[in-house]
Amino acid sequence: MLITDLSKDIALILPALILVEGVIGLIAWFALGSRGGRAARFAAWLGLVTLTLWCGSAAAFVLLNVVYFVLGSNAAIIAAIVVTLAMIAMPFGWAVVIRHHAASDGPVGTAAVSQPR
Repeated sequence: MLITDLSKDIALILPALILVEGVIGLIAWFALGSRGGRAARFAAWLGLVTLTLWCGSAAAFVLLNVVYFVLGSNAAIIAAIVVTLAMIAMPFGWAVVIRHHAASDGPVGTAAVSQPR
């Protein structure tokens, strides 16, 4: 098998696999409960990261083509570097959002418990 055939196959299969991984992550999040423990937060993070990568890569493809055809190859290289840095930072951003969301919810199961005076 030639490397070009293999790369074409990977280019066709990989976006679908990333989408399936994101959907599985979100299904696991709903199955474990959105206010669940560490496993639910990890499932939410996994789903958000993979779906953001999937949608973000499509948006980046369109953005880079527009930049390339409007502003030229040097601007497209700079835009590709910016998009790459944003994609690298995105999982850490989602982790911060999920941790902040978990911290604002408070401990699981203590919402209805009254505190002694």
